[in-house]
Formats: sequence, structure tokens, C-alpha cells
Amino acid sequence: MKKYKIGSFEFDLFAILLLVLAVMAFLLRIYNVGYLTLWVDEYVHVNTARHFPEQSLFTNDNNGILLTMFIVPFFKLFGVSEFWARFPSVVFGTLLVPLVYLFAKRYFNRSVGLLSAALVTCSTYLVFWSRISRNYAIFAFFFLLFLYLLGRAINVDGGFQERKSRLLNYLKWQPRYLWMALAVFVLSLMSHQLTFLAVYGVLFYYLLLFVHSLVSRKARFLSLEAVISYLFLAVSMVVFVPAIQELIKPVLLLFLPEPVVVWVLPNLTRLSELWTTAPYETFNIYFDVLRSDYTPIYMLGFAGFIASIARYRKAGYYLTAIFAGLFLVMSFVFREPSLPRYLMYIYPLFLIAIALAVDTIVFLLEKRFKSFKLFKPVILAVAVIGATGFFPTIRKSVRLMKNTEHGELVPRALSSFYFPDWKSSLAKVKQHLGENDLLISTMPAYVDFYLGRNSYQFRQMLYDTGQHNYVNYPVDTVQPNAYSTEGLIKLMDSADKGWLMADYYFYNVMTDPETREYVIHNMKFEYDMSNRYVSIFSWDKSQPFTPNAIVEFLHEEYPYSNEYQINLPEVKSDMAVVLEMEGITADDQILLLVNGKAVSVRREYGELFQRNGDSKSRQNYMIPVPAKAFKEGANGFQIILAKPGGSFPKGCFAAYRIRLFVLK
Repeated sequence: MKKYKIGSFEFDLFAILLLVLAVMAFLLRIYNVGYLTLWVDEYVHVNTARHFPEQSLFTNDNNGILLTMFIVPFFKLFGVSEFWARFPSVVFGTLLVPLVYLFAKRYFNRSVGLLSAALVTCSTYLVFWSRISRNYAIFAFFFLLFLYLLGRAINVDGGFQERKSRLLNYLKWQPRYLWMALAVFVLSLMSHQLTFLAVYGVLFYYLLLFVHSLVSRKARFLSLEAVISYLFLAVSMVVFVPAIQELIKPVLLLFLPEPVVVWVLPNLTRLSELWTTAPYETFNIYFDVLRSDYTPIYMLGFAGFIASIARYRKAGYYLTAIFAGLFLVMSFVFREPSLPRYLMYIYPLFLIAIALAVDTIVFLLEKRFKSFKLFKPVILAVAVIGATGFFPTIRKSVRLMKNTEHGELVPRALSSFYFPDWKSSLAKVKQHLGENDLLISTMPAYVDFYLGRNSYQFRQMLYDTGQHNYVNYPVDTVQPNAYSTEGLIKLMDSADKGWLMADYYFYNVMTDPETREYVIHNMKFEYDMSNRYVSIFSWDKSQPFTPNAIVEFLHEEYPYSNEYQINLPEVKSDMAVVLEMEGITADDQILLLVNGKAVSVRREYGELFQRNGDSKSRQNYMIPVPAKAFKEGANGFQIILAKPGGSFPKGCFAAYRIRLFVLK
């Protein structure tokens, strides 16, 4: 191992830089990691770990059970919290840095290893998924470890030595590493079922080697590469030829559970439909990940795969086959569901390819300019610093680390996660919560975690994966539920006091419009408990209640109300539009649109402001509008947020009613 000297001080530049990168990776992933409210998918692991050993670790969704097993001891030792729920992901996301160095160093060289580690350290995509209590960071780690050991096992690095066994000499496999690879394969499979796609990558690797031997006219048709290529052809026929698939499916069902068989054998009818309606949709989702992380240099990755084959042949084919093979299989065969996070387990291979492209440029410069070798350590250090300090991705990663806002944290190309702020809203509800209060929520998991109470699920629609469409939620006529307007009414009738806690599901297709309107007209909107992400409604039969005509809760992510129509005869006199609103603190924060023309809303229009200077409380705002703004027939009224952001307490306000009066 080459050492460098400064005076009498001797050091290993690579080891020091790798240590710096590992520390940096840990800080990017650990700092402020417990701030965000847990997202719904995180409860797959969190709730199972919370209730262990009273409940089994094996649930209906065992996707990522290995991560759940790692979370359990942290919960038992340090208590249940967002921080400890996400800590194992932080650890495995950090360990990915030295592992990618080890992989790239083994199969390519140390420079590629260090540059790859730098890219992994600062990748916004990898940082984000290492800060979430989901199984993608642990999956990426164990899958790469599996690929490392498998490469040693099947002689990708050319380290095989002749054995007494003729079979081993034919295969050129190393049993010790093969058993280790199989053990890690199980751990990877316990992290995510997509691990099984590695089979396609390995088959594709041998196919590339066989094609290479054909092109170079060195092909042996009974060589290992040839035999496995024939096997690849056979597997392809089973997967893609309907008649053969129908024959093999009953046989597989004898040995494997049906969900596994469904995974292994793709639905050819559905694939045909997708190829007709959206042939490249899934491909584009995954390709957007590549170009949205290291945007300025992502094209180097494709050059890096070519360079890897030209410079390292077998290792290059291995890297290319695993990444390209799995990328294409996921894009066009096993393409549902398709989300940005599913690429994470092979994404480090793409970063290695980028590093290979950079290293190849340095390599070519060395060949062209002999004196360039003298500066290689300096060039390497500069490249690492450049990879970690001057690209937009590092700035995004630092912002992610320092973030104190909920919502959409990274570009949608890198994540479909959206974090609503349940934590602060439910903390306020808890202060007013009675022992016998009935709870309804769009997300019962949040209520269970933050309030320690069960709640009825508020949902009237669901996505049917068989029909690939939204359908009515199956209504239970026996058990109380909020799966329909009628069910919601019965729930409210059964309790004197209760709460509905709702996030974006209340406003999207999951909620039936009729049920939404019933909530708006018959429940009190709790402005002070709500925020831009979570709306809190309540009812209390012991308190007087004036039904709302509308409930519009506007903020910078939802700055426009619905447009409301009021039919009028010919208007000859100036009128006042009366808005009942809450949360206004300054002039011109909002605008009223009357038939598309803007009218400013000022604080002095408020009845309470005129009396005692209070503009924030719920009150009527009487806004004068000239007669010419109206027309005979339908008139449109809309409220819009004019000054988003810091001009509002909580960045939002609520509107409850629109009325018209003739000004005298």
C-alpha cells in the first residue's frame, strides 16, 4: 500500500480521505434525523418493532423485515422515537461508503474506489433514503455486499487458483466466497424481494462474456459462459412465452408460495397493455433518478460503463450487466409498482461508473503526459473535493440535513414521499383530548403513534391493483366505519365529542366529495390546531355550532380556493362581499377575485378589527365591490393567497362563508 510523506510524517492518503468521507456521510445522515413526522410507509417497520414481542415480526407486509429486526433493540434500549426508528438506516447508509470503496477498489482500482465513495457520501438520493425508516439503505448495503462476494465467488477479479476438482476448475468458482454470498443473499432478500432480480444480472453477465468470445472468435460452445447463456435463453422463454409460462406455473406453485410465483412470472397480459399505453413510463421514472442527482455529470456514468469494459473486461462486464440488466428488467418486465426508491439498490453501481469515467480521463492524461503521474495524488484529492463540494447535490444534501420544514424535501424525481406535519397538530389535539372522545383519521398509524389511541380510518375510495383504478371502499355494515357518508354520520351520532384528523387524503380522490362536504358543513374546523399539511375538525354536542358554508384552508402550497358561483339579477348598486375568515394579520395578504378581477382584502374590513384591532380571530370581512364588477346571471368568487410564506402565522388562513349585501 503506497504511503505519502510530508517531511518525516508518513500517511496513507486514501485511508485518510476515506475516513473523512465516512465521517461526513454519517453527519449528513444523522443530523436532525428525528425532526420529521414519521411517514406512513415507515410504520411498516415502526409499529411492528413497537409491539414486539407482543406481536410477531411477521406481518402481512414483511417487506424489509431485517430492518425491523434492527430497530427493535434500539426501541427497547432507548425508547420509541423518530430518531431511533431511523438510526439503523443512518448506519447502513454510512456503511455503504466504505463498502463501495472496497467493491470498486477490488474490481477496478483505489482511485475509482475513493471517487465512488465520495459520490455515495454526498448523493442527495442516497442521503435522503438513509434518513428514512424504510428498508432501502439496508437493502443497498446488503445487495452491494452480495455483489462483492459473488464477484469473488465467480472469479470476476481473476483470483481463481487451480483446484483438484475438475468441476471447480471448469466453473472457476470459489466455494468459500460462494457460501458467503448465498448467506448475504438471504440478508438482502430479507431487506427487499427485488434481490431475486440479481439472477437476471448474473445470467446477463455470462451472456456478455459469451458474446465477447464470439466476437473475438475464441468461443467454446461448451464453456461455462456458453452453457449459462443457453440457460439465459431458456429462462427468457419461460418468462416471455405465454404457453411455456402456463406450463411451468403449476410446477412452481408446488414449491413456492403464490405471491413469490407472481413475482417470478410477470403478467404478460398487463405488460402488453402497458407497452401499448405507456411503454416508457417506468423507464423514465428510473432514468430521472440518474439525471436528477448528479445532474452536471450523470452522462459520465454511461461512458464509465464503456470504459470499464475496455479497461477491465470481466469486471467491466460484471458492473455493466448487473446495472443495465436490472435497470432494463425493472423498466420493461417487472415494472409495477415503479417508484424512484426502487432504483436505490443498484444506484451505487452507476456512481462507480461515473468514478470510472473520471479515472479513465486521468488515465489517458497520464499516458499522454508522462509528468502527469507526479500530480496524480493532488488531482485525486482535488477530484474528491470537487465531487463533494462543488456540485449542486452536496448543497441539496446539506439543506436536507438542516431542514426544519415538512412537505416535499427532495425533487419528485428522487422521491415520491411527502411529509405532512402530524406531529405538531396531534400535540395540540392531545391537550384537548377527552378520554371518551371518538377519533377518526385519514391515517390511523399517526394517531396510534403520537396519541397512543386507536382511530377509525376515514377513507371512501381505494386503488384496486387488479382493475388498476379507484373504486369505492368496501362498506362494512356491521362494524362502525367512516367508509361512506352514512357510516360517518353513524359514528358522529355515537359519540358526544370527537375529532377528524386529515391530511392530503381528505382533499384527493380517496375521499368521496359528498362525505367531504358533510364534514365541512357539520364539523368545526380547528384553525389553531391545523397546519398546512394536516386539517383538524371536531364536533361537540354540548357546544353551540354554526354550520360552515365552506372550509378553505389556504397556504403557499394550496394558494387558491375553489371558485364559488352566485346567481344575481342585474346589479345597479355597489355591493359588499362578506367573507367569514380566520388568520388574517396584515393588509393585502389575500385577494378576492370577482369574475376574475382582483379586489384587495384589508384588515379594517373586519368587524373585530374595527372594534378592538383584532384581525386574526374568526370574523366577517365586509369588502366593498363596485356594481360594474358584477354581471347578470352566474358570478364567480374565488379567494387567493397573495403573499405566501412569512407574512402569515403558520403561513395559512381559513375561510368559512361567502355572502353578498347591497351597500346603502
